[in-house]
Amino acid sequence: MVSGQFQRRTERLQSRLTLSPARTGDLVELAATLGDGRHTYTLSAQTSGSVLMLPMEALSQAFQNYPVLRMRLLEELAREVSRAYNACCQNRTARVRRRGTEASLA
Repeated sequence: MVSGQFQRRTERLQSRLTLSPARTGDLVELAATLGDGRHTYTLSAQTSGSVLMLPMEALSQAFQNYPVLRMRLLEELAREVSRAYNACCQNRTARVRRRGTEASLA
């Protein structure tokens, strides 16, 4: 992301999911870039902004010329997945606690 704020959305198992927002400085579509090139979600602008899009062929060439680049991006992807997993677990834990509190008050 160069500027602005975008919302990430995906469709999984016949349902639409809203993912985390994308902000200035974020790298997006790492899984598609490092994998088979298929996009995993769509971006919708929430504020005016701009995005720098790189051709897949240019990225593939850069990965061949600089193998360390691919490894660094794989590390970033692992951190992104870990952050998403932790956020999901925290949300689930908070919901369970709320339900437990509501049940004890009833």
